[in-house]
Amino acid sequence: MNTIQLKEVYIVSAVRTPIASFRSTLTPLSAVDLGVVVTKEAIARSCIPKSAQCLTINKVCSSSMKAIMLGAQQIQLGQRQVVMATGTESMSNVPFYIPRGEIPYGGIQLTDGVQKDGLTDSLENEAMGLCAEKTVKEYGFTREQLDTYAIESYQRADRAWQEGLFNAEVVAVSVPQKRGAQSVVLSRDEEFKRLIASKVPALKPVFQKDGTGTITAANASSINDGASACLLVGEDLVKSKNLKPIAKIIAYAEAGLDPVDFTKAPSLAVHELLKKSGVRKDSIKQWEINEAFAVTALAFIEELQLDPKQVNVKGGAVALGHPLGSVVSLFF
Repeated sequence: MNTIQLKEVYIVSAVRTPIASFRSTLTPLSAVDLGVVVTKEAIARSCIPKSAQCLTINKVCSSSMKAIMLGAQQIQLGQRQVVMATGTESMSNVPFYIPRGEIPYGGIQLTDGVQKDGLTDSLENEAMGLCAEKTVKEYGFTREQLDTYAIESYQRADRAWQEGLFNAEVVAVSVPQKRGAQSVVLSRDEEFKRLIASKVPALKPVFQKDGTGTITAANASSINDGASACLLVGEDLVKSKNLKPIAKIIAYAEAGLDPVDFTKAPSLAVHELLKKSGVRKDSIKQWEINEAFAVTALAFIEELQLDPKQVNVKGGAVALGHPLGSVVSLFF
């Protein structure tokens, strides 16, 4: 049987917009507008003709990571030499839905697109926050643990910005204003600056309101706008063009569980990833996990027995923001 020698894949450019708060600075820009910003910048830093084919992926929080994985596969199999993997989201511009048909007596009810298509488990028709509450109880985490983790995430993000750790990856976005007013330039994330730590313990649970709820607006990720892009290049082009990669993709993996247990799936994917790559867990000194909720990260740390100081060292989505279509390719 003939075997295919897979080509190596490198990331030669990675860039993101600042992450804006919901209905804030980036609201005038659509998801397409934001995607254009990061795509142009990623190309400028490393050129893709207008004749290049494209593909749109809708996998909610995993969309941009799946784009990177599919792009890497295309290069590994020799189908492409260069792939731009972009994730973009404007939650501020997600519409309200109106059912098609006759308007009934008494009027119609609008459906929030963010809630229905972004933050609700479509199989169980249950808020993702309620799914996360299930994980909290399963692991025996306390409200205090969730809040402590969330505050630490905010503090890490603040510290990372102060130390300039995000400067190289963030491209400023010029946002046009109404009536000819001067454009506003957003150059830093917005969400992490909104923390008032003393108020966190007093916040009321958002999803489970029977006295046992633990998840609040502070220890869950926020609703945001933002975009990110990675330029993937095969090894032959890296050598011929003398490009300087910033990372090499050595393996990738996926895992699935019952949707209500989505917060526990990342650790399963990591076990599969370590197995495929041959990399030892103790040789990895920095981990990134999508902080959809503080409990997601806490469960990840517990399942893999990790040092919390090595996980999301620059803060995570709880503090930086969680623009759905972009979130998992933001933090290279």
